[in-house]
Amino acid sequence: MAQYADIIEIVAPGEAQAGSRVDITVKVKNTYSSAIGILVGGALEYGVSPWPGISFPEPSANVNGGATHSFSGYFIMPDKKVTIHAYSYYYGADNSWHFDDEMTKVVNLVSAPASQFGSIEIVSYQRR
Repeated sequence: MAQYADIIEIVAPGEAQAGSRVDITVKVKNTYSSAIGILVGGALEYGVSPWPGISFPEPSANVNGGATHSFSGYFIMPDKKVTIHAYSYYYGADNSWHFDDEMTKVVNLVSAPASQFGSIEIVSYQRR
């Protein structure tokens, strides 16, 4: 459990197609008694080094004591399953961000659906 910025959930689909945008939400609870700054970050683990990041358009927020804040982000699904690795930080009295918590969630790769049309033959005709 985190000291102040407790990640309580990563909301993401269980599977996605390669090349598709995958929207995620990281829910973080402020366990401190008053408002603090909370920052989130994330990376995708799938055998590539360095791990590509997850885009969070608004990665930080001031969160009231006891409240939970949802941080929305996204990534583009690679051609293999990934593990989302989310991190939280709190802004301390020393005017610095401090690492506080982490959580992971797997997103499996789903293959593209087979065409329902099978093969289509295109034939050219000339008018006489």
